[in-house]
Amino acid sequence: MPAPPRQLDLLACLAGHPSRLITREELFERLWSGVAVTDNALTQLVSELRQTLGDRSGDPQYVQTVARRGYRFIAPVERVDVAAAVSPAAASAPGRRAETSSLDVMRAVTDGRLQLEALDASQLEAAIQNFKQAIALDPTFAAGYVGLANAHFWQYEGSRFSFRPDAALLAVAISEARQGLALAPDYAEAHATLAYLLTGSERTAEACAAARQAIALQPDFWGHYFRLGHAAWGQERLDALTRCLQLYPPFPFAYFQMAMVHVARQALVKARRVLEEGIALQQRLGGARSRFPANGLHWMLGSVLLARGDCAGALAELAREGKDDRRALYAREYAVAALNTQGWARLAAGDVAQADTAFRASLQQHAEQVRPHLGLALVARRRRQARAADDALGAARQSIEQLRQGGRAVEASLMAAAENMVEDRHEHAVDALESLLLQTDHGQAGWIMPIEPLFRPLAGSQRFRDVLQRLAERAA
Repeated sequence: MPAPPRQLDLLACLAGHPSRLITREELFERLWSGVAVTDNALTQLVSELRQTLGDRSGDPQYVQTVARRGYRFIAPVERVDVAAAVSPAAASAPGRRAETSSLDVMRAVTDGRLQLEALDASQLEAAIQNFKQAIALDPTFAAGYVGLANAHFWQYEGSRFSFRPDAALLAVAISEARQGLALAPDYAEAHATLAYLLTGSERTAEACAAARQAIALQPDFWGHYFRLGHAAWGQERLDALTRCLQLYPPFPFAYFQMAMVHVARQALVKARRVLEEGIALQQRLGGARSRFPANGLHWMLGSVLLARGDCAGALAELAREGKDDRRALYAREYAVAALNTQGWARLAAGDVAQADTAFRASLQQHAEQVRPHLGLALVARRRRQARAADDALGAARQSIEQLRQGGRAVEASLMAAAENMVEDRHEHAVDALESLLLQTDHGQAGWIMPIEPLFRPLAGSQRFRDVLQRLAERAA
């Protein structure tokens, strides 16, 4: 079973110092630095890691508990030098570098980069082969490892929408980025790539530090500002992405990420304006034939319009999502999200039959979801079909548990709150949202709350308004 990122961090802390007692205080500092969490958070994380490793607390083979003090990694650990692991040639090379004299290596890396920039999932395997060829031809060229890290990370992103994202791919990508850094410590792109991958691992403080280092090394490259914007939150994200667009204006995905901050701040008019700018840019660029085509802009704009009561405008935008190129890396994810939001818009308009069609189409495109099951439960209730509603809710609860087991804790918490809404347990829903903001240590968690259709009935709740206020403060 692939380990979620937090488990990998714990394993690295313990296995990095085999046989040594690692105190609970050390682990809290390493894993949740500056974040208030309960003592039980570490106990639970250790239990989950043991389950992943097939270990038992009573007869440990890997992780030994030292009562009231901490933990010790007791399995044999072989230390491997990263640079030497690249290849014998790399270890003995007189100079580690971010350059190569080989045209064949440059061609392979350039072709791989172009394949990645298309954001076409069908080209990822070809990109991986190009980067592997570059490494085989010149094992001292850091760009080959950095490109391979990006390609493996985007493969991981393709799994991120599932109940169990492939955390092993993410770990491989991070390792490859670090190999690139070991070969060329001053290679800005290696620092920036590592920032991108660490963000995917929810290690945002480390990610921001790596992105800032990339900017310090190469201050006029737009991509490093994008990586910082992706890792950061609130005003730092907006400032970084503004600079990104100044340096490289034809980058519509920056508008999506900026709009997330405005949504979290409940500045929906501003979010709408930013999204419309991004959509206009994408249309001028010609969609799929541009570098780094963006997905999700129409879905988020439709969600913003629906939150502001414009059902017709929302449906028009949602229908446009995913029309440009369904091969794009995130196309299916946002096409499915658009179908779900269409379902809520149809329900708001009283069109139960069309809502039912939208939710079922969403599940047909991607079965590993919670939202469409909740939507179908509401549809069944509107039709007074109690058995069907119960079945849909049962499927939703099973899906929430699968999200949680797969390491998608934030989405599981949001959907647990949403399930409480469908069950008319509004106070329990607010409890879950409050807990999410208190326990999650990365800023953008829960950003979608102001435009999540399932939470609209909470508009009159003072407690929910307080939650949204805290969300907005985190985005400031």
